[in-house]
Amino acid sequence: MKPGVLSLLLRHAGSEHRVSFAAVDAVMPQEFLSESEKMQLGSFQFAAKRESFLLGRLAAKRALGALLPESDLRRIEIRSGIYGQPLVHHPAAGAADVSVSHSHGLAVALAFPAAYPMGIDLETVSAVSAQAILGELQASGAEHAWLAAAGVDQGTACAVLWTAREALGKALKIGLNSPLGVLSLGQIAANSEVSGSEGSWVGHYLNFPRFQCLSQARGGRVLSLAMDSVALLSGSLRFV
Repeated sequence: MKPGVLSLLLRHAGSEHRVSFAAVDAVMPQEFLSESEKMQLGSFQFAAKRESFLLGRLAAKRALGALLPESDLRRIEIRSGIYGQPLVHHPAAGAADVSVSHSHGLAVALAFPAAYPMGIDLETVSAVSAQAILGELQASGAEHAWLAAAGVDQGTACAVLWTAREALGKALKIGLNSPLGVLSLGQIAANSEVSGSEGSWVGHYLNFPRFQCLSQARGGRVLSLAMDSVALLSGSLRFV
């Protein structure tokens, strides 16, 4: 996919709501930043931090701009909460929220109704140290069984389990500020709802039954989405 913005539909208990997903792999001139965001950008010492900040802000603002709607991205300001979560400031943003992730030159963002918490996380498989992650995951019995039987390479499998935790932490607005085992999956299997389900999985969280996780591996990256366990999202989050 050429990075851009997708319009999706969230179905929940008979109601339908718009959701916007954006993917960005190149930054544009900084006219999309607010004045305070420009000041924040100027405070970063390293170029890599500046690039990831710009990619993430642009992805988030494009997703929010499509959802609110707002054509002047400078009017959408994104601040950081106590756990680093994005806080949306805009006259029409009271009912909208956003989740953002970036990895090695690609940023993704999902803008959604605040009443239906969601979180996304993106990882690049080649940058994942499977052995290091395995030591930190505090994997559940179901996850250990999936790791052994899924037929997925270890790097991709570990990226799926890691992004599942990150995505839930973002949906709960706590990040990874809890033992990782608390955010583990109690079930995980190939996602039969996806055409050609290879590389796509659906999981349900062990300690948070209200949430499900949708994960996909594409182009050497893994993207996971945590959302309400009884909600349905039209289409897939195409990010490569």
